[in-house]
Amino acid sequence: MELTYSGAVEGLQKEFKDCGDFQLGELTVGENRLAAAFFRGMCDRTAVSETVLHPLLTRLKEGIFDGNFGAVLYGGGLSFPADSGEISHALLRGEVFLAVESQSGVYFCLAAAYAGVHRAVTQPETDVTLRGPRLGFVEDGDKSMVMLRQFLRTGDLKFVSLYAGEVSHTRITLAYLESRADLSFVEALKKKIAARKPSSVMDAGYLELLLQGKKNPLFPLVGSTEKVDKVASKLLAGRVALLVDGSPFVLTAPYVFWEGLQSAEDYLRTPYYATAIRCLRFLALLVAVFLPALFVALGEFHPHLLPKAILEQLNTSREGLPFTLFWECFFSLVVFELVREVGVRMPRTVGDAVGLVASIILGDAAVEAGLASTMVIMAVALSAVCAFIVPAFMYATALLRFSFLILGGFFGLPGICVGVCLLTALLSAEDSFGAPYLSPLSPPHLKGMEDLLLTLPKKTLGRREEL
Repeated sequence: MELTYSGAVEGLQKEFKDCGDFQLGELTVGENRLAAAFFRGMCDRTAVSETVLHPLLTRLKEGIFDGNFGAVLYGGGLSFPADSGEISHALLRGEVFLAVESQSGVYFCLAAAYAGVHRAVTQPETDVTLRGPRLGFVEDGDKSMVMLRQFLRTGDLKFVSLYAGEVSHTRITLAYLESRADLSFVEALKKKIAARKPSSVMDAGYLELLLQGKKNPLFPLVGSTEKVDKVASKLLAGRVALLVDGSPFVLTAPYVFWEGLQSAEDYLRTPYYATAIRCLRFLALLVAVFLPALFVALGEFHPHLLPKAILEQLNTSREGLPFTLFWECFFSLVVFELVREVGVRMPRTVGDAVGLVASIILGDAAVEAGLASTMVIMAVALSAVCAFIVPAFMYATALLRFSFLILGGFFGLPGICVGVCLLTALLSAEDSFGAPYLSPLSPPHLKGMEDLLLTLPKKTLGRREEL
């Protein structure tokens, strides 16, 4: 249905009735009628007054308007709506709607005058580095695009915007390097986002769940980071980034298992140290998942495999305790998870202190009360601390730690071995948007292994990956 001046104005008045921040005004200037609409706070009032209304009113006073908004509005960011739905969505994004009725016709225009509430650019809190760029994304998608463009100053960097959420109508921007990304994957990703019809997308985490579809993976299939340089390096490797308005976290896809062990700082150190640190992260991941389970399995089912001195110390420390070794470890892990959750949910100023004090007091009190042994507390604490070294897998590690503890507590080492086989099969069968999850280890790709646990920046930095 063709837009008319009266129809557009009345439609907006009806749609945004009782919206206290909605502004719509009409006036007659000579032989022309002008209507302007915008949302207070979403638009910069100075920009609306000086770059939109003032020059347009000046032109209308001169005579009949011919619809050439581009020659009048020097603020830029002009678009011309095709229907009332497009007008509504543009107003809610912070644009100004203009309708002019003159003897020569009726003309409509949308002019950008964004304001909104924005956060200053700061250092990311989740990806902390001692060396290298410290620029972090913010909730404003336009600013995030500018920051990416500062790292990749090339016309090869493309941005494609989509909208998701029937109510929230959230802008999602796909960023990719045209010469490096798989363009068929970009198109498939666009269709996948368009096919999902959620009521709202409030954060990048919502989008991550939508992209997974019916899958409920244990490990993340989409990367997530606040660091601009990290996303830029992923784009150079041929990945696609997804920027969600309202979220400082940017998603990258495809995502493989070994990315969780990598850090942006690895490529700024010597290859020897970076390789050693990456191997240490992998060892920490193994300790976080398997240490409590192995401790219980060896202590209850296979004590003959423990060194005599350790076995004697374990028996001495557990003398008189009311619980078996399995339940002692289980309850200790549950208490740690509770303390960790308290530390996360409390305000930052007191959260760290509460977590530290609670862990020390509870651990010491449990030992003094004869409810836990010092060796169990040490095993649980070491396992828990190691989980924080690989933050990408922190939540998956917590679930796997309990799973393997149950297998080790009820079936011993054979149970753990069966669990390892099942986990390996699960990871080998998994894929991230068509890319094998354990790539380049499975299927083997020798060139890709140069950036697995081994770190060779001179060979791999800026290289397009083959997934």
